[in-house]
Amino acid sequence: MNQTELRKNLSFNIKQKRKLRGFTQEKLAEETELSAQTINDIEGCRTWVSDKTLVKLAEVLHTSPAELLLQNKGKQTDTLDFVRFKSELQDSVCQTIERMFEEKL
Repeated sequence: MNQTELRKNLSFNIKQKRKLRGFTQEKLAEETELSAQTINDIEGCRTWVSDKTLVKLAEVLHTSPAELLLQNKGKQTDTLDFVRFKSELQDSVCQTIERMFEEKL
């Protein structure tokens, strides 16, 4: 799974879970202590989130970070899914960093 796919999943899942909770972007921003513009940028696939922000969004939306990042089509992920996801994410991040360094050299 590449970062573009993760970003699309994150955008879709945050928007869906925000609406299910009856939150506006402004309310979600208030609850997460982020700006409404940041929420708008995340939902619009224009920005990425830090680990801390991902965890805060998951807490406020009563879900897990994995649920926000995976294309789950409504099914719940279990602990094994999260472990697999974490491993894939770490691999993806490492590959991205390696490519960035190679391009700079």
